[in-house]
Amino acid sequence: MRSNGFVLFCLVVLAQPIAAQVGTATQKPSPDPRVKSALERVGYNYELDANNDYKLVPIETEQVGTKPDGKPLFRSQLVYVNSNTEKYGSLEIREVLAPAFLSNGLLSAELANRLLRENNSVKLGSWRLVLISSGPNVGKYLAMYAAQISADSDAESLRLTIKSVILIADRMEKSVTGADDY
Repeated sequence: MRSNGFVLFCLVVLAQPIAAQVGTATQKPSPDPRVKSALERVGYNYELDANNDYKLVPIETEQVGTKPDGKPLFRSQLVYVNSNTEKYGSLEIREVLAPAFLSNGLLSAELANRLLRENNSVKLGSWRLVLISSGPNVGKYLAMYAAQISADSDAESLRLTIKSVILIADRMEKSVTGADDY
């Protein structure tokens, strides 16, 4: 149920608005072929969500034990690479983002300050708190880690950004909740 709520959240909140004109049908944006090419070059598996953003199959982050058959057991982290980009002057940027944890209300001052202090210590990206406005988690807040990179980033730059985002988000999820929900 939590996964369905998160998917619905991503469909509603994270999607970039599509400007519709009177008398024309709204079309969803095409998946960005630059992302597809880069992800395929580095070997990441993905699926396209309803907004044609790239949802990466949860990526293993750290070993947390072993299975009864002796194989390693890993934590994993969900991450999205947006197809949509934003322009600022001559810059074209896209976001790579990962959910970390849900909160029933605003964060405590201690936790909010912890996220702000962490923003000061990371090289790429920052924490954000997003109010969920629809679906089963309406009224809750989702803490997400997001990094903005050039829309034309090469495969290795995208891989490093994804790695950074998932490790930071998963570490915070583990610390705050002890769970591995995302």
